[in-house]
Amino acid sequence: MPDEIWDEAARHYDEQGLAAVILMIATTSLFNRLNATIKEPAGAGWG
Repeated sequence: MPDEIWDEAARHYDEQGLAAVILMIATTSLFNRLNATIKEPAGAGWG
């Protein structure tokens, strides 16, 4: 991530908030990669 983007985010979030944002991005990326592998259609299994 470029320093300019990190600096802008740091203006809006404290360290704990930045950690939470990074964790959410990593979690979303994990599930996206898993879904790309198993090719589950979006919304499948939700009623």
